[in-house]
Amino acid sequence: FLNLVRFLSKIKTMTKTLQLRRRLLHACLFITLLSQPAKAQDKAAVLHQLNSLLINTVMVDFFTPPVASRIYAYPNIAFYECIRQDDPALASIATKLKVPVTIPKATAAKTDNFIAACISFSYVAQKLVGSEYKIEDWRKAFTDSILKTNDTVIVKSSMLYGRKVADSILAWVQKDNYNQSRGMPRFTISSKLGTWQPTPADYAQAIEPHWRTIRPFTLKTASQFSPKEKLVFSLKKNSVFYKTMMEVYAIGNNLDTTQKAIAKYWDDNPNVSVNMGHLNYFIHKISPGGHWIMIAKQACEEKKESVSRSSLAYTLTSIALFDAFIATWDEKFKTNLIRPITVINNYVDKNWQPYIQTPPFPEFTSGHAVISNSAAAVLTGLFGDNYEFTDETEIPFGNDTRHFTSFYEAAKESTMSRVYGGIHYPVTARISIGQGKEIGTNVLKTLYPAAIK
Repeated sequence: FLNLVRFLSKIKTMTKTLQLRRRLLHACLFITLLSQPAKAQDKAAVLHQLNSLLINTVMVDFFTPPVASRIYAYPNIAFYECIRQDDPALASIATKLKVPVTIPKATAAKTDNFIAACISFSYVAQKLVGSEYKIEDWRKAFTDSILKTNDTVIVKSSMLYGRKVADSILAWVQKDNYNQSRGMPRFTISSKLGTWQPTPADYAQAIEPHWRTIRPFTLKTASQFSPKEKLVFSLKKNSVFYKTMMEVYAIGNNLDTTQKAIAKYWDDNPNVSVNMGHLNYFIHKISPGGHWIMIAKQACEEKKESVSRSSLAYTLTSIALFDAFIATWDEKFKTNLIRPITVINNYVDKNWQPYIQTPPFPEFTSGHAVISNSAAAVLTGLFGDNYEFTDETEIPFGNDTRHFTSFYEAAKESTMSRVYGGIHYPVTARISIGQGKEIGTNVLKTLYPAAIK
């Protein structure tokens, strides 16, 4: 599969038709996922398959990064609460969450918790995505496969139990304030000096201004880990803000090959706008949260983790991402800080452009930095301080692999990529790292303290 993806990623050198290349990549991933029947004897591989399918579906459906984090978390919690019943070393997390969820007990004499976990994941995921048929098709292929090699009575009772767990999770999902936030008013742009203004290319409205109202998993409040140090707007040349803004300007004007590669690698913009005269179209890519789910997947595969341990990694990582988005979005819309492109164009150089496209929401804190360091804290707790790995996540998007000596090294590079890209200030990057680490550590303390070193 990776060889086929590598070949398709090179199509950009043979054709100018970006949309064709993108469709081929998406088709390649989807067909590969569905053409391999899920085999019960390789349980961890099935869970990896499910998460790959979910990430691909989220990407194609074009969900924003905060919403994507919600879609990644709930199905993995459903899977974990089923499969952990096969592993005495793993306890339920359902009762440890800020708002607990009741997981029903199996009533059948014999229940296959793996089958139940897969069914539960699929029903929860299907309810949260747009392209429901993709999840439905997977479930049908999975069901057909296990019925050929398993006792029909056990399969049916296990599927019934998985559906009950899914129904319990989905009832809990309905109370996380997501639906209510859809009807809240748009963000009001302020005329105050130094506040966020819509940015090129689309000058879009700020996305998810009310994400702070979404129910978190482990945070006491959305602002629990609000940084004490803030970046305050000022045009005084001796101020912290002016100096860090000019640093962005200088870096952007002198980017080397490595810095450009890092900025592109971690861009993870799920909706890149391309304008060519009267033609406007979008390129869909993996979300920043999805990138870290894929890093968790690669670690589990490399370590040959069991299905229960892999489920633990996916679940804790997705919860850390979810809470991190709530925390950083809370900070963004409270501080409402101006982006580099706006302040530099207005006061320094009207022709300056960032290397990558500026996303449509306020600057402080850095979403990439907070979610990356939150995920890195969880993965470091599970796999160790010096876990060395090669990340292949970006191959389908035309980028080479990158090698890291630890999860925190990857998180730091992701953080700095936003500075190289010209969309975040260095001071913001530094502060955001601390916020992310605190959130990830809190997830471990709350849900899996055994990983705290």
